Amino acid sequence: MIKILLLLVMSTLLFARGYHAPDNRSQAKNLVMMVYLDDKTTLLNGCAYIYDPTTCMNRTFVDTATCSVNEQNQSMVWMQVVPDIFYGRNMACMNDNVCVSEFTGKAFKGERCCRRVNSTYRQMEAELFNLIPVVSAVAEKRKDKIFGEVKTAKETVGGVKFDENFIEPPDSVKGNIARVYLYMDERYGLQLSSAQKELFLRWHRLDAVDQRECSIAKVFTKVQGVPNNWIEEGCKSR
Repeated sequence: MIKILLLLVMSTLLFARGYHAPDNRSQAKNLVMMVYLDDKTTLLNGCAYIYDPTTCMNRTFVDTATCSVNEQNQSMVWMQVVPDIFYGRNMACMNDNVCVSEFTGKAFKGERCCRRVNSTYRQMEAELFNLIPVVSAVAEKRKDKIFGEVKTAKETVGGVKFDENFIEPPDSVKGNIARVYLYMDERYGLQLSSAQKELFLRWHRLDAVDQRECSIAKVFTKVQGVPNNWIEEGCKSR
């Protein structure tokens, strides 16, 4: 109950200070960091982390004794649930040399180009619902993999499994991940395949919305002005 009240206070402070929807990923990370300050645990593995006060909160330390992660010297990093290589895969700026460097005159493509010329890409990059705290080993092994079912795990970090193409979270947080993909598809048109939608709907049913997810979503919705309907619907029954 105390953590929920802290989130409500945080929401009030965000608006009192004039916070608005972030314009880029850096701003989004700063806002999400504030929302998670009351309960500093990574989402996929449930590891506790703390900020190093000597680095103005730029560095974190993960206490792996609080979770099932065996890798040592871990930090917390903010990871996109839906990676930019996936949501930008059909954009011209990602696939074609539509940008020109003002220094070399050479044409280029990719993330830097999309940030320059595509407002939808910039908005998706700054999407609050799409950022989660994870241990650094997860982010390193994830690379550009999307979330999905892993038949035979090639690597694991705690309860998180990886193969050549996918990353699969523990059952206890599959709904959290699914509701991000379904929201991003609904808002931005990810063009998920029917198999992907079926999988995420199954994960959504497997792992119901909890109070923590509802409270965080309420803050994100107030900041961005757009709700995650997949979370909101589950919050109504709580």
